[in-house]
Amino acid sequence: MASDAHSTQIPDPPTWQRYAEEVGQFLENEGMPRIHGRVLGWLLVSQPAHQSAEELATGLASSRGSISMAMQSLQRAGAVERFAVAGSRRTYYRMRPGFWLTEASQKARLARQWTELADRGLKLLPETDNDTQRLRETRDVYAFLSEQYERIEELWRLRQKDHPPT
Repeated sequence: MASDAHSTQIPDPPTWQRYAEEVGQFLENEGMPRIHGRVLGWLLVSQPAHQSAEELATGLASSRGSISMAMQSLQRAGAVERFAVAGSRRTYYRMRPGFWLTEASQKARLARQWTELADRGLKLLPETDNDTQRLRETRDVYAFLSEQYERIEELWRLRQKDHPPT
């Protein structure tokens, strides 16, 4: 086996595990598989920030198969990326830099799409139809959300210029 130029520092593994479980439960309540949230939670607090599948499996007391499936899904979602470590043959993973802002941008796109769908639905109904409230509300809410998500992105970029991450 090749030697690794990488070592995970785990000053308090139970604390990391509890945090990962907390994130897993939170995201499970939002419809995501718990293991995906546990992996994200671990990657948010792990030192170093990049972890191998073996380290994730050990730290989260999960099977390699569960970790592998979660990593594939999280990579497709853009939350996690592969990360190379000089001198190591292992594959490491880390949170994709900029992921959270990308999430907000995707929500803005989704809101724009809902606005367009509602507009198309409104065009299907006669202008005299009084039963358009549901579609009008859908369009109005998502138009508002789209504007606000775009505003949030602009405000975030301005904030990052004025107040770089600590």
